[in-house]
Amino acid sequence: MVTIAGSGMGGYNFNNINLDFSKYEIIFCDKNFQTDLANVKKGDFKFIKEVILDNLDKEILYIVSGSPTFFSGAILILNALKKQNIAFKIVDNTSSLNYMLAHEGVSVIKTGIVTLHGKTNIDLEVFLVKDYTFVICDKDTPRFLKEATEFLDEDDFSITLGERFGYKEEKFSTVTLDSMIKYPPKMPFSLLIKRNFKTLSNISSEDTIEHENGMITKSYKRHISLQNLDLQSNQLLWDIGAGSGSVSIDGYKRYKIKTILFEKNEKRAYMIKNSLSKHKILNTKLYVGEASDSYKKEQSIPDRIFIGGGGFKVISELDYLYSRLADGGLMVANFVTLVHLTTAINTLKKADIDFDIKSISLTTYKMNLLMPEPERIMHQIVVKKEKND
Repeated sequence: MVTIAGSGMGGYNFNNINLDFSKYEIIFCDKNFQTDLANVKKGDFKFIKEVILDNLDKEILYIVSGSPTFFSGAILILNALKKQNIAFKIVDNTSSLNYMLAHEGVSVIKTGIVTLHGKTNIDLEVFLVKDYTFVICDKDTPRFLKEATEFLDEDDFSITLGERFGYKEEKFSTVTLDSMIKYPPKMPFSLLIKRNFKTLSNISSEDTIEHENGMITKSYKRHISLQNLDLQSNQLLWDIGAGSGSVSIDGYKRYKIKTILFEKNEKRAYMIKNSLSKHKILNTKLYVGEASDSYKKEQSIPDRIFIGGGGFKVISELDYLYSRLADGGLMVANFVTLVHLTTAINTLKKADIDFDIKSISLTTYKMNLLMPEPERIMHQIVVKKEKND
């Protein structure tokens, strides 16, 4: 029998565990736990998992910090035990989540849960989606959250900080990200973030996105482009020649992706910033200046690249952009002139890169006279980077 017990909040000890430790042949725990028991084996999770699965004929106790059912490596062990039909028992304990929500009077149903402990990527499917977001933190969390919320206003969210739960000096306070960066909280700490804004429709109308005349991807073309990009949550999209930023904005709102926009025109870049703020776009970055220079400085690896502008310089570097794509990534480029389309085709053919071409057109009719009003045909090149390239 394997028993998995949570140690609760506070220090790395067994003080909050109401069990008879003498009943167990082996007790496993993290190397940080302090105990005088003789039958205890300490180690990292990988070591403990292997040893537990090699000693299933014994009475085993595995002690984890906090709650075993809340973001614990114990879940992986449980899955292994279930597959092998091995008997197990869970002894839960108070988690920082339950403690925080009880103190603030917040329902778990209204709360999303994000862990940034030892991680740099925020799960955008969860973060600030519900009324509240509970964040499991490490010392770098305030900085990551500051970067992710660059285009939010100060009053768009409020933060409750919980420090040192289970210790004598535990504390609750209302803070800002700037104050935590300047005066780092005491570890361990957690955050409860209340979202104070209402989200807009996932399909943005053109009048809600600032743009110069003609410098916005029309809604139906935008939707087709997003569809052909085959976006999945938390992927990184490079939006090159962003124009109004509409593709990135709807990409985040509909698919919860990370975005980096490249726009050389300062006036358009100013409009993009306003729209990113208005639509509450998270985890995005904007480069202002020549796109070709900016994306060569950017160190990230994009899962998707969308090219809506950028001129001949960008088009002649499609082979370079292809090389920057992650394995299995997609690149979609839109063109309205045959000159640009021909340049793109020649660039890709010279580099021996496979591609598909789609032509998209739409005719609308004036309501009064029902006269056709054709729009410019858009040519779209779609490039997929195979995983073995």
